[in-house]
Amino acid sequence: MQASFHKYIYYYFAVYKPNVCKPNEKQILMSKHQYQKKQKKQSQREPLSFFDRANKFLGKYDLTYFGVLFCVTLLVGFLLYDPRVSPGGDDSGYILAARNFLRQHKFPSFQAPLYPIVLSVIDLIFGMSITVFKVFSMCCMMAFVTLTFFAYRRRIPPLLLFITLLLTSINSHVLYFASQTYSEAFYMLMQSLLPLIFFKYFIDEDASGPSHGESPLASRIRRNLLLGIVLTGIVMARNIGYAALPAVVAWFLCYRKQLNAGRAVVYFAVCMAGAQLLKMMIWKNTGLHGSEQLSAFLYKDLYRPEYGQETVAGFFSRFWVNSNQYLSRFFVSMLGFRDSITAEGVFAPVKPVITILVYLLGLAGVIFSYRNNKALFFTGLFAGISVVVTFFILHSFWNQERLIVTAFPLLIMVLSGTLYYFFNMKRFRPYQILTIVPVALVFFFTLSDTSRAVKKARKLTGVYSGLTPDWRNYLMASAWVGKNLPETALVACRQPAISSVYAKGKQFYRIGKVNSSSFRSFIDKWSSGENYMAVEGNSMPDNVYVRLLPHYVARIAIDNNYYLIVNRSERLSEELAKWPDTRSITSAEEFKTLIGDVENQLSIYYADSLLLPLRQAKVTHILTASLRLNPNIKDGQIINTVERTALFIQEKYPNIFTLVKPFGNENDEPAKILRINWEVVKYPDGLP
Repeated sequence: MQASFHKYIYYYFAVYKPNVCKPNEKQILMSKHQYQKKQKKQSQREPLSFFDRANKFLGKYDLTYFGVLFCVTLLVGFLLYDPRVSPGGDDSGYILAARNFLRQHKFPSFQAPLYPIVLSVIDLIFGMSITVFKVFSMCCMMAFVTLTFFAYRRRIPPLLLFITLLLTSINSHVLYFASQTYSEAFYMLMQSLLPLIFFKYFIDEDASGPSHGESPLASRIRRNLLLGIVLTGIVMARNIGYAALPAVVAWFLCYRKQLNAGRAVVYFAVCMAGAQLLKMMIWKNTGLHGSEQLSAFLYKDLYRPEYGQETVAGFFSRFWVNSNQYLSRFFVSMLGFRDSITAEGVFAPVKPVITILVYLLGLAGVIFSYRNNKALFFTGLFAGISVVVTFFILHSFWNQERLIVTAFPLLIMVLSGTLYYFFNMKRFRPYQILTIVPVALVFFFTLSDTSRAVKKARKLTGVYSGLTPDWRNYLMASAWVGKNLPETALVACRQPAISSVYAKGKQFYRIGKVNSSSFRSFIDKWSSGENYMAVEGNSMPDNVYVRLLPHYVARIAIDNNYYLIVNRSERLSEELAKWPDTRSITSAEEFKTLIGDVENQLSIYYADSLLLPLRQAKVTHILTASLRLNPNIKDGQIINTVERTALFIQEKYPNIFTLVKPFGNENDEPAKILRINWEVVKYPDGLP
């Protein structure tokens, strides 16, 4: 009692009376009796509320209760174990980046590098073992739960802490990543280090003063350097980790600690500069961390850079669209109240009312915690800034639940804090028992959702188990490449990372988009005398299309229509005249009039321009597939980047591809391995 009382007195003078000398031991002992009398009177005057009794019950044996939740988390994570590599692609990308870092000393620059670097150590010891990688993710998740408990223990009401841990420990959406090789589990581990360090050294230590025998200067350097290292680690674990610094600075400024805010920025900058310098010296990588991904976010359309960069209004539109998608669809789905995917296999509709309600409750939680709990206030700032920044910069078409999973426990804590401090107000204390209702609803809905997920996971027996035909055929083709093609073969495909994992580390070449050329240059060439003709694709019969191919020059896409650009001749014009419904344009001016003001959004494709990067990379084969655009529906709509590339090339060189091996029936979303016959390609002078 005496030690805790001393701490209380020191805390009071440090926070509320900083300009008054701290009391000596005698003064503390003299006031101790008065303090105890005041506490006794208050306890006699006010009966314990429901929250007080719950906090007392949970706080008395908190280590025991945490042990139970730890075991529950481990058990649910084990029951949800998924032996497959996710078709999403990013998780395989981390494995491939780790392998390239280990074998080729290539620094993983596009995505946050720390996770692939850690995986490379595991790869060095165990090889490319998917099972070991997944066990590591489980360890990260369990470490996150443990560090979160010790970070918040005795710093926020035990009721809030155990509600957060309970709803996390049974949540299949969160624990799915405990058996995946995505970076979510690792980032959550790194994320949990921030409150652990920040609370200990910038809330507790500010109240109690430097450690015994340590000078104030040494204490300040130690604390800020450790904070800078942790912030740098979070950023290196995931680029959204940059949001941690504004949260730290905002917390200091809200409590009028401007010097601490400045020091946090300086020490973070020093640590980041050190990491950048190390990257430049060892791996010769001069790119600023996160710059590649940021430049991708700035485009209106990631796959159509010709559309230009996003406007301010466009970013606000992204924010609102993403807010609706992630809060009213995915977050509510993680709470068990609705499914994010309907029975028809499409995304559930967004509900703006829910989005606004979540924002209002979250804002109220931040306001309440500012007045009542500094640790919870920091959590609200960190969660809020992370979510808002994510919604502003993400392209809305990504629409993936995993992008909000890392914030889920923090959001639960803040929203629970809203209810806690609202009902802790004097007039509402008699109704505190009502808060059991929303918590119980979330608990039972989440438990039901998780039980369904466990049943599905228990049916998975191998790396192809449970996959839709499009992905099964694609991955079987990738595995065949690893077993049957020589080491010198290089296969171009849509998802090289996951293909490489299934091919046991064999390298693949990525075709991420259909490379277009300058439309302005084409029009200038046409205007300067080139004898071209543009034939509309939608009005073109198949026999006309075949007749035009020997004269093929390029293809131009205009919305849902396209035009073949061919070399014009009198004979060809006469043949087209026999098909009056086929629209053809013979002058550049007429074509410019047709397209109007959409010139900057046009894409023109040359077969030789599409072939050139493949030839320079020494690609020998192409893997085509039927990967669904909507993974939940088989409607014929596919991700056709590779297929369009192959089609545009084949329009000029009909004999360039030879089928090597098909996988799956034509009506069952097949994949095909095609050999490139480079001998049929004739490049213009000056090209390799």
